[in-house]
Amino acid sequence: MTAPRLTFYYTPTTCSLASHVALEESGLAFEASRIRLHDPESVEIWRRTNPTGGVPALMSDERLLTENVAILNYVAHLAPDAGLLPDDAFEQAKALSLTAWFASTVHITGRMARAPFRFTSDRAAHEPLTLEGRRRFEANLRRVDGLLAGRDWLVGDRLSVADAYALVFYAWGVVGDYPMAELSHYSALARRMAERPGVQRAMAREKTPPFPS
Repeated sequence: MTAPRLTFYYTPTTCSLASHVALEESGLAFEASRIRLHDPESVEIWRRTNPTGGVPALMSDERLLTENVAILNYVAHLAPDAGLLPDDAFEQAKALSLTAWFASTVHITGRMARAPFRFTSDRAAHEPLTLEGRRRFEANLRRVDGLLAGRDWLVGDRLSVADAYALVFYAWGVVGDYPMAELSHYSALARRMAERPGVQRAMAREKTPPFPS
């Protein structure tokens, strides 16, 4: 079967890092195209391709796929030898469960802390939203740390799509000045991943800052 032509659309410092890492780790050939979400004119042009105007997005031949959960799953199935999903069906479901939780819960709390204006135009509400977002996001970071206790990877015995997604929020934690040094298991995962050439390439394009040693 001929591999599809892949174009990956991303914006630095966003959650697109998750799918970016998976693509690099997959060994699949792809073109990376940066979307400037802070430029209204660029976003308007981008909406002609992706009506949601968001990232990440993956063009597979002439078909567009959006949302990290979907892209991660698709990439894992395009490159089964990369092992981005565990072989066991139940472990695969666990990986899907984690990526769904990252998208539906962890991301939202991180966004609340980083961009309260996305939730309300009431400026008086921005500070309390930020504080509550930080509290919830830190609690979620600590949960990830607990899931990694006694393990090298979140699911199975090798890097999976769940780890790729987890890296996003570790990076946000570093940038947001959360107490990441207290999260020893999560920090070990991030350092382990940052040593991999594919992850390094994705982090460089996404302008992810270096993690503290």
